[in-house]
Amino acid sequence: MNVKVHTPKSMKLGSGMATTKQFLLSLVATTISIILTFGTAAWVDNRKKEEAKREMVMMILYDLATNIEQVEQTDTLLRQGFDMQLKVAENPKLLEQDPFLMTKYIPVSKYTETVERIFSSNIETINTLGNVFFAENVSEFYRLRKMYKTDICDMFMHEIEKQGGLTEYEQVMNIDFQGSMIYSSGILLSNMKEIFARCQEMMDVTTADIETYRQKRQEMNQASATDSIEKALIEEAIRNNQRLNEAVDKGKKALENK
Repeated sequence: MNVKVHTPKSMKLGSGMATTKQFLLSLVATTISIILTFGTAAWVDNRKKEEAKREMVMMILYDLATNIEQVEQTDTLLRQGFDMQLKVAENPKLLEQDPFLMTKYIPVSKYTETVERIFSSNIETINTLGNVFFAENVSEFYRLRKMYKTDICDMFMHEIEKQGGLTEYEQVMNIDFQGSMIYSSGILLSNMKEIFARCQEMMDVTTADIETYRQKRQEMNQASATDSIEKALIEEAIRNNQRLNEAVDKGKKALENK
């Protein structure tokens, strides 16, 4: 009698190899899936960090560039003031014709400290920038900017107040335009420009990049202003429509009471 013995598939020749192969393929697929999932998430997270870093760098460098432009304007004002001082020295009658002739050459600090506060008040800013040397240079720039305000603009005004104004000949002659010019352009402004150029190089930001950022900021400001105007016009139209409806109701009631 022939007896057939049923052999389980797992016991057949080669079945173990097939199972192992299937397991390895499944393991590889799972591993690849995990790598893709977490790798993509890490890539997205890193990209967001880089974008945040770039935006912060551009914001700071734009602020520095704007400050330099303002200081350059003040420096030019001091030079113009010195030229006018020479003219008054040669011709005192100019002050008789216009006693306030020299007041237009008083240097005034125009910058805001918004970006500096953002930069210096939060330690996360340094972490986002990821460059200690850049942060140190920016801090030094803001220190020089403060010196420009106190040592030139504020001191200039203090000297004018101390001598009682800038409308008389002796008062005009006592103002040290030349010393302020040398300190302004020869020390503070030149150092600020040097630091700014160093910061640009460290963060690989060109002058064209800053100009593009400037245009972007201006467009955003204009759009914001336009939105505000449109909102105000809409609100005014709603109020006027309500007033008109109330007036019409009053008119109808007046007609009914006749």
